[in-house]
Amino acid sequence: MPTMRTLLRRNNERGQVVVLLAVTLVVLIGSAALVIDVGRAYLAKRHLQASADAAATAGALELPDPIAAQDYAQNYSGKDGAKNDNDKLPPVTTTVTTKCLSFAPCSPVNAVVVEQTTVVPTIFAKVLGIDQFTIKAKATACSPCSSKPLDIMLVLDRTGSMCQDSDGNSDPACTDLNNARNGLLEFVQYMDPAIHKIGFAVFPPRTSSGSACSTPASSNYNSTSSVYTVVQLSNDYKVGSSLNESSQLVSTIRCQRGGGTTAYANAIERAQSELQSSRGRPGIQDVIVFFSDGAANTGPTYYSSTSPYRRQPCQQGVNSAGVIKAAGTLVYTIGYDLDALAGGANVCKSYTGALESPAITAYDALRLMATNSDTFFNRPNPGDLTRVYTQIAAEIGGTRLVPDDAL
Repeated sequence: MPTMRTLLRRNNERGQVVVLLAVTLVVLIGSAALVIDVGRAYLAKRHLQASADAAATAGALELPDPIAAQDYAQNYSGKDGAKNDNDKLPPVTTTVTTKCLSFAPCSPVNAVVVEQTTVVPTIFAKVLGIDQFTIKAKATACSPCSSKPLDIMLVLDRTGSMCQDSDGNSDPACTDLNNARNGLLEFVQYMDPAIHKIGFAVFPPRTSSGSACSTPASSNYNSTSSVYTVVQLSNDYKVGSSLNESSQLVSTIRCQRGGGTTAYANAIERAQSELQSSRGRPGIQDVIVFFSDGAANTGPTYYSSTSPYRRQPCQQGVNSAGVIKAAGTLVYTIGYDLDALAGGANVCKSYTGALESPAITAYDALRLMATNSDTFFNRPNPGDLTRVYTQIAAEIGGTRLVPDDAL
């Protein structure tokens, strides 16, 4: 029969086992909390940071307009209902601000800051008195991000189709041309006159004695003295952070009218000539931003009837751009409303009306004229062009995320 001492010892041991079991359970729950709850918090942190990065980058593409930048950042953030809403995250609180960073041009702002917060409830860590983890992420994106000088020629297709709808019906309001003008002015607004010189070329050209604001005609192509570069390289296009309405660049963009048919080659060649003129700066990167809404279909009559400028006006545009790119000029092209239905607008033809041989479309011509696939922008249906031009301006200025240690 066990003695009293033996019974007491056994009860003691049972008590120790209970204590050890309790300690073990705490350790196990703590380990589960570490593996599961902390792991969930870490995953949420990654998703939240990716969301903040995307929002800041989207907002930076709208700079220097601080209101538009904040709106786009909010729209691409991780908050409920935004385009970047992530079902892997609990509800997200987003704060967007804009500011100036000292290492790049700033007028009035050049950076978007996105700060996001979310709360991740715990499962096992509640036993340890931890009900939730508060997760934060911050991202800063700048645009422009450098003070790189550039000489830039803007080239505008101002043909008659810019005052028609996609079905070829007359549009007295010239909606497409207005969209192009607004996009050009948005681009100019983005640039810094302290380091960026900008010129402006058009096709059809103006006559040697005519105004750049007159309605152009197809016959304007046929003189060797026709003027494609209607504004030479200049840097008076802004006063402070606002467009200088009295500058030749701004006023000439605003007054453009539509008329005539399409020929690419001479326009891009003359734009390059302006960049290579005495107004262009040695050692500065040259850039051409070329816009068109359809296929080339004519050429100057001072070329022979067998000249590729007349027989293959789209392919000649590609060939002329090739020479320009080989000289080091960065070429951006924008194809606009290339799905238009009227008269085979996307089909390249000889001046005779026959299809180019080899066959080529306006889409392919503009794509091949660009420096590479990243500098070709296709806006297949008519609509607002400001975002396209803003994106090109942002790329020229080097939009990017800024590490915390660089701020």
